[in-house]
Amino acid sequence: MYTGGGRKTPAPDSDAKKDGFMIRFFTAIEKGLNAGVRWLVILLMLAMTGMVFMQVVMRYVFNAPIGWAEELPRFAFVGISFLGAAALLRREKHIQVMVFFDRFPSALQWMARFISHIGALICIGFFFKGGVGITFDEWMQLAPASQFPMGWVYMVIPVSAFLMMICTLINLTRNIRELIAERRS
Repeated sequence: MYTGGGRKTPAPDSDAKKDGFMIRFFTAIEKGLNAGVRWLVILLMLAMTGMVFMQVVMRYVFNAPIGWAEELPRFAFVGISFLGAAALLRREKHIQVMVFFDRFPSALQWMARFISHIGALICIGFFFKGGVGITFDEWMQLAPASQFPMGWVYMVIPVSAFLMMICTLINLTRNIRELIAERRS
């Protein structure tokens, strides 16, 4: 918008429009990742349940157990655990010790939450680095019964760590936006 006097100033709502676009963009990414993780966990649960049921029927009804039907549900359970941890982190539903936190004034609560997010990002970074290392180390290793490459099993570690990083960054950004909104009002 041109105000005269040789000086251009942005339209009053241009920052709000940019801000709104970025919020919508990251919200869409967050919703897409959340839906993808949720459906992957559901599919892994169904597969694990089906394989365990099939193994029980084959072992006790037909007396013919299937070797790989014990291994693959275990791998699915590991995937469910790691991906479920990322989903819980997105909603900030992990176990938290709130004894002191609830007694802090709001400014100190925000600072504690900020430090918590930064600490989580550092830990998740180590988790990611270790997960990538073990995935590469185990890539050629085959599971004994199914001959499934163990690298695929271990890949859930860096994938879930990456999802945890994204969730923590989104939660950190959300907390910063809440602080800014609180300060403005």
